[in-house]
Amino acid sequence: MIDIVFLNAERIWPIVFGAILLWALFVYKEWNGQNSLRFWLRSMIGLIAIVALALIFLKPTFLSEGKINTAVLLTEGYDKEQFDSIKKENKNIVVLNYEKGEAILDDNQKIASLVILGEGIQDYDLWQFKDFPVQYLRNRSKSGIAELSYDFKNQLGKDLIIDGKYLKRIAASKLVLKAPGNIAVDSVILSNQKEQIFKLSTKLNVEGNFLYQLIEKDSAGKLQTSNPIPVSVLKRVPLKVLMIEGFPTFENKYLKNYLAQSGQEVSVRTQITTGRYKYEYFNIEKKKPISFSEEVLKSVDLLVIGNGSLKNLSKSESTLLKRMIKENGLGVFIQPSLDLLNSKLELASLKFKRDNKTTTQLDSISKIQINKYPYHFLPEDGLQPIIFTENETLAAYNKLGFGRIGTSVFKNTYQLILDGNSEAYQNLWTDIIDNLSKRKKATSELRTIMSIAFKDEPLEFILRTNMVNPIVNSAEGKIPLKQDINLSNKWTGMLYPRNKGWNSLSLDGDSTATLDYYVNENEVWNSVLSQNTSEENRRFFENSSSKSNIQKFRKPINPLWFFGIFLLAMGYLWLAPKLTEA
Repeated sequence: MIDIVFLNAERIWPIVFGAILLWALFVYKEWNGQNSLRFWLRSMIGLIAIVALALIFLKPTFLSEGKINTAVLLTEGYDKEQFDSIKKENKNIVVLNYEKGEAILDDNQKIASLVILGEGIQDYDLWQFKDFPVQYLRNRSKSGIAELSYDFKNQLGKDLIIDGKYLKRIAASKLVLKAPGNIAVDSVILSNQKEQIFKLSTKLNVEGNFLYQLIEKDSAGKLQTSNPIPVSVLKRVPLKVLMIEGFPTFENKYLKNYLAQSGQEVSVRTQITTGRYKYEYFNIEKKKPISFSEEVLKSVDLLVIGNGSLKNLSKSESTLLKRMIKENGLGVFIQPSLDLLNSKLELASLKFKRDNKTTTQLDSISKIQINKYPYHFLPEDGLQPIIFTENETLAAYNKLGFGRIGTSVFKNTYQLILDGNSEAYQNLWTDIIDNLSKRKKATSELRTIMSIAFKDEPLEFILRTNMVNPIVNSAEGKIPLKQDINLSNKWTGMLYPRNKGWNSLSLDGDSTATLDYYVNENEVWNSVLSQNTSEENRRFFENSSSKSNIQKFRKPINPLWFFGIFLLAMGYLWLAPKLTEA
């Protein structure tokens, strides 16, 4: 069935009425009182001429389908030689230029498939290419910092650790981390390798919002780039840690000293003989005898206990511990031992496999060796790694209700301190403790999805709250929110920051729900953004169909056909009487 649509459909009734009136006038003129074949033939030909004339004005179109055009979309940093090569192969290719936030594919262009050159499309524009055949030809990565990760929100007294990857195509250079006040706090010399992993760190000693700078210098010490590192340093709330040990060990001795020095409130119960205990308290004013009771466990954020002490708990104590983990969110760290690793840990469903390795490296940069038991974690459903290498998990936990239970395969970690690696020791135990300790329940939470914010660029954020119709305020005013269809306490919003520097979001009715974020100028972090955009485009388009998109479109019928029919009909009506008379 042919689907005909008129471009001038709004004029169809005046034109049809005019055509009928014109044909009626023609029939009246042709009628001579005789019902002859000549009369009917001239009437039909007159009708054809009038219909053809009407169709010229109505402009009919029909639905057609087929491959139309292939287009090339030029994005930031595209390779001109690559573009010229594509143009030589397809001289009729449509060339489009990418503009952020603008519509790219126009139905009138009849684009069947697309080739994207350059860094790629911003993530907020990728929706335009869903289920569309696209070939993404990514650029060669820019020289400079290609990857960067650090904790934007950090805690007072902890280390700001910046990990990254540098792509090298110029002479030897240096990366310098500068604190506020233009003070260099750490640096790394870049080798002549094409790709280098780097790590920079510094101690966070003051609470507040700060702007560090990551400086790149060439071999002559000349500044190449300067990129901001915003950090929000929060006051650290001391954890309440309870240590239960069956007998004194060097591992527990160094651990409780570290916890005490870092400001945690530590209570230690060590068994001396049957029924007799030694009690120690650090950073605690009110000192009570430590019992394994509901009152004590409710007030604790983290329980550190040996496998022997865990096994010696009575049935009622074991039931109480499990209930405090599930219902109250208590975190538990079980000190590793051969006895623990040789058996299945029923309380947490943790399983281990022997690997005969007694040492491992904490990370690939420092290459610090640490002793371990000859085991690693078996990957099970629900296992949450804390410390791991490419091949094995070394510390992990499982969730149990609201709480967490974990352990590690490390052995005698205090040896790091004796070997002069105190920082590595602190980082290791900080990761374990922060991951296992009781989660602080906030009534509402605001957080951003993207780590880097730019002026006039979209910044998406997430709000979790039980409030009805919450209102989020910013310097740009009240921000409209969209509620998640499945999670009633989850809302998302988007804003376009106008002010460079530190900004904040706040939730009406909850002073604890605030979010500080830093807005950059658009000229910074070019190499990181280029790499991120390229990777996001690669993932988005890797399953894109290579076949051309068969598009349906409306094709107008050439009016010359109707004009030709009109001329032939009018020619017959004019010429036929003359031939008859002759």
